[in-house]
Amino acid sequence: MQILSLLVVCLGLLLPASVFAAPPVRIPAQATISAVTVYQDRAQVTRSVSVALRPGSQVIAIEGLPVLLQDDSVRVDAKGTARATITGIEVKRSFLSQTADKRVKEIEAELRQLERKLGGLDARKAGLVAQKGFVDSIKVAWGERISQQLAIGKPTGAELNEAMGFVGSNTVKVEDQQREIEQEKQIIKEQIDALKRKKQEATGSYRKESKTVEVAVETAKEGKLTLDLSGVVNQATWEPSYDVRLAQDGTSAELTYRAQVRQQTGEDWNNVALTLSTARPASGGAPPALYPWRISFYRPMPVAMPAAAPMRNYKKAARPVMAESMKADMAMEEEEPAPAAFQTAHAATEGTSIAFKIPKPVEIPSDNTRHSTVIALEKLPVSTEYSTVPKLAAVAYLTAELVNKAGWPLLPGTVKIFSGNTFVGSADMKQVASGEKFTLPFGSDDQITVKREELKQHKEAGLFGKNRMGYRSAITVTNFRKEAQTVNVKDQLPLAGDSEITVSLEEATLPPTEKKDDGTLIWKLKLAAGEKKVISYEIVVEYPKDREVTGL
Repeated sequence: MQILSLLVVCLGLLLPASVFAAPPVRIPAQATISAVTVYQDRAQVTRSVSVALRPGSQVIAIEGLPVLLQDDSVRVDAKGTARATITGIEVKRSFLSQTADKRVKEIEAELRQLERKLGGLDARKAGLVAQKGFVDSIKVAWGERISQQLAIGKPTGAELNEAMGFVGSNTVKVEDQQREIEQEKQIIKEQIDALKRKKQEATGSYRKESKTVEVAVETAKEGKLTLDLSGVVNQATWEPSYDVRLAQDGTSAELTYRAQVRQQTGEDWNNVALTLSTARPASGGAPPALYPWRISFYRPMPVAMPAAAPMRNYKKAARPVMAESMKADMAMEEEEPAPAAFQTAHAATEGTSIAFKIPKPVEIPSDNTRHSTVIALEKLPVSTEYSTVPKLAAVAYLTAELVNKAGWPLLPGTVKIFSGNTFVGSADMKQVASGEKFTLPFGSDDQITVKREELKQHKEAGLFGKNRMGYRSAITVTNFRKEAQTVNVKDQLPLAGDSEITVSLEEATLPPTEKKDDGTLIWKLKLAAGEKKVISYEIVVEYPKDREVTGL
């Protein structure tokens, strides 16, 4: 016995202390969202929690996290008075079901009560059916009896009225009660359906799947530890939108850079620090790799011919195009002497992306609705000119070339265009780098008038037996503005699809500034205030006399 005790003692000295150590203490915790960084297709959510730790091994279980949390994106930082070392992080799935029992039991009790009422109404309806059957049997029996007595001069009028009144009143009474029962049953059925939906919602909302992050720590000194847990979730996005307001003198424009934020991550963002990033985590940071591009001679493979099948007409599906809304509220508020300024974000460069930090905490519920915030206000330099295509519309359109002087790119989005306080319309903003030029249309201008006169004439064969078709045009452009303006006048030459067809521009009072390969002709006119200029020219098409030309 003494030898056995001695062996046990020796074995205890040889084995490590961890064999006899107690299991780690599990500390459940609920973290609060403190900051959110939203990308264009996801969001990084940071949440914080503080726990009190004692010396030893412990597991901090941060519960109730959304199921959309990406496991491989979870990161944990910790600091505090407790001297602790993080020894492991694990993400687990869990279900929240413990709080549903009470509400579900209440709903089930209400359902049982309504079902009992429904059963009672069915019993009453069965009794009324039996009663109506009895009245119907009396009606039949009395009908036979009355027929027999009428044959021998009976019954009296009073007896007939009494019989008809009994049958009629009881029939009406039974049918009215049946209708009342059906109406009451319908109301109860609707209440039952509503309770069943509530039960399903209660069960679904409280038994929903969630995630738990377990952080294992070894604590050397008692104290508090604050953990910052960050992770990426999907179903969150932000989209840029812009307002561009052209100044009256046309030399500058004010750009209002807005962000439309929405999320449906499964949890509300209440009073959080919001950052909007232009980074694209999904695209990665490396350029795409090239794979070998192999070519060879075509060698058709013999295939068995299938049996003839009826031909089908396949139409290529039309590519959906998002229609731009051209409606806007034209009622502008009167300008106040001291207009309120917009709160803008703080822009910071983070590697190859820009992060816009919203200065005040925001609240964005998980309902997928859009929440707007102003990112920046920028004054951009502008150079304007007019363009007109008199062949299609005798109208001068103002086009502005702007320079992105902001220190960040303008992402693709919708831009609402204003000329002063007048809404012009909407357009699509393409990606514009910092320092890059871009153009926007600012609508038509009645102060620049355009007139076009055209005469089409057919000329008979010339020296070489050719037909000549002439299009003589005269375009008049007048600048009624008080400042000098540049107007680009556009027309076109037809493109010959055959070498025997020749096209020429003749008798032009002003040669075109530019002639493009696609036949486009551009005259760049510089007009002083009140100045008028006229361009006249003739487009001549020649072709063999015995041939017919399409398109003229």
